[in-house]
Amino acid sequence: MWNLFLLLENEAGVRRFLEQKYRAQGRERPEKAAFRAAQPLMFYVKQAREYYRAARMTDLFVRPLLTYYGMMTLSKALMLTVDPDYPANTAVMRHGVSTRKRKRADFRFFQDEVRVQREGLFPELARHWGWAELIGERWTMKDLFALIPELQDGYRQVFREESLYPVVVWPTASVGERGMPFFLEERILDRLHLTPRAFTHRLQAAGKGEAAFDWEEQADTHPSFRLFWHHPRVSHVDHWGEGFDHPFFREDAQGRYFFHPTDGSGLASCLPEIFVHYLLLFALSMLCRYEPPLWGEIIYGFASEERVLIEEFLQVTQRKFPNLVLNQLFEEKIVLVRS
Repeated sequence: MWNLFLLLENEAGVRRFLEQKYRAQGRERPEKAAFRAAQPLMFYVKQAREYYRAARMTDLFVRPLLTYYGMMTLSKALMLTVDPDYPANTAVMRHGVSTRKRKRADFRFFQDEVRVQREGLFPELARHWGWAELIGERWTMKDLFALIPELQDGYRQVFREESLYPVVVWPTASVGERGMPFFLEERILDRLHLTPRAFTHRLQAAGKGEAAFDWEEQADTHPSFRLFWHHPRVSHVDHWGEGFDHPFFREDAQGRYFFHPTDGSGLASCLPEIFVHYLLLFALSMLCRYEPPLWGEIIYGFASEERVLIEEFLQVTQRKFPNLVLNQLFEEKIVLVRS
């Protein structure tokens, strides 16, 4: 996967890449903007590579800090593709998120909260990618872990509940006029107390993109129900980097899809995964950097449940976050991360 980032470590190639981006955005004098941004983007990518390399080889005690800075540096490279003058001021160089400064005596990591600030890298990314409504919102660590498909086994062990349900996607050859068929388990309807028709209406209402949904009434009782996904420019979810193009759907590293049942009343369940990784890494890095005794107790304490999910997340994000950025940079599903 990192070899694909080598495409962004050649100055002539990066200039062409950025000029194409800026021209498509309608920016004035895209060639000049690309000239300014090319070298910074190259060095962000190079530095991120080294942060991630060092994080893989270091002990768990300091791994979150190195991984976080690698993630931040890749995020800055991503920002340069939409803003050639990033960072225009010191305010946008801040983290853009915060956690409680003082940890209580009865601190529980899964209950800790992270909040999005008005200025900094995270809100800049959110604004440019159409998620400005995230500014000012907050999530618990449990909320965030619930949104990562690869962590579902550990999540069920720790919390004794399920947060994501598998989606069965029909093969590419079976796509018809109504769209791409897919199946969800009936127990999702039971959990949400919805009929298939009401469920489909909720999907439509919560969508942020161009995707449309329909459902098919079945005469017999089945453990799953059939729906259709239709997009005006894409025939199948596997054909582009946005997948279902809907905030309630998730994709794991092997390209399998999952649904997060929600009543749609808040943003916690809609958070794009690239932002989930950012927030979790920020919270972990702050503990690692500023609370070494507490951090040590969490990851080395015999009574700690947190380590199960934390260590698994750090393994997943090492591979998946760079892949998510790669897909955003090239606006397609470039590669599937494999363990």
